[in-house]
Amino acid sequence: MGKKRINHLNDLNGSEWLYWTDSLYITSYPPDVTHALRKAHGAMKPPEVMAEIISFFTQRGQLVLDPFAGVGGTLLGAAMTRRQAIGFELNPAWVKIYEEIKAGFMVQDGQLVEADNRPRPNRATSGEWLPRQKDPGPAGSGPGTKGSGTSQLATQSGTWPITGEMRQGDCLELLKELGDESVEVVVTDPPYGAQHGATGFAAETNFNMLNAGETADFGNAPDFETYLELMHRFGLEAHRVLKPQKYLIIMVGDRFRAGEYVPLGYLVAEEMRRVGFRFKGLKIWSNKATQRPLKPYAVLSSFVPNITHQNILILKKE
Repeated sequence: MGKKRINHLNDLNGSEWLYWTDSLYITSYPPDVTHALRKAHGAMKPPEVMAEIISFFTQRGQLVLDPFAGVGGTLLGAAMTRRQAIGFELNPAWVKIYEEIKAGFMVQDGQLVEADNRPRPNRATSGEWLPRQKDPGPAGSGPGTKGSGTSQLATQSGTWPITGEMRQGDCLELLKELGDESVEVVVTDPPYGAQHGATGFAAETNFNMLNAGETADFGNAPDFETYLELMHRFGLEAHRVLKPQKYLIIMVGDRFRAGEYVPLGYLVAEEMRRVGFRFKGLKIWSNKATQRPLKPYAVLSSFVPNITHQNILILKKE
């Protein structure tokens, strides 16, 4: 028998690890119980997806940072997987929504539920929430369940509150408050470049995620060059706060602008490489349950893609 290898990155077994290395990441998570609140932000992500990402790049109890936290999808994913979490968000409206979710919902057996609809959990004399005493079973249910609406990476027994902390402000300033090498993973979903808005197609979606007139919002950069400069500044701080051998995970979609495809995922990855990160790969993610209908951009005239995927960039501090 060979010597058993120690998993220093996550709590998964070998088959679960292998399954998640597929570069195609197709899910089908329907809107969850917090969706009615979170949908005010037009670019939020399913907490189940964030939970799966977090489960691969951390172990239970470790600290997750999201510097572009929005309405808190990453913080909810961290709660579902029993990780600590800190989020930074510029827009106070999104912080307010997250705080409302935090107060009105909890986690049971790795899934978000309404707090008022659950039996009162056990409490210690100190008032802390306690997990139910139950065999947690395997960490995942194996191939075949990904994208079914039940996370294969976030199955834990018990009932506990959402505890992630959301701080309101400019992430470039708030990052300076964190100590060197103090974070196990940075998982974030920044604005997708600059110059947002309809560009000739009347029914084009304008994501409600930007702060009008707020110059600190990366999405309000005057051009893509300025946006990438801001991402470089963010990358420097992310590199500083990450522990050695840990990961920066960036979700970013490509764009189609002024008649040309903009490979924004590649451009952002190159900027992070200039900072000092190693680009380890990506996952092409698409959530079919919430995919918008295809739109007839230049139909019968010219090829214009319906961009239905997003890039999950995987970068490592080595």
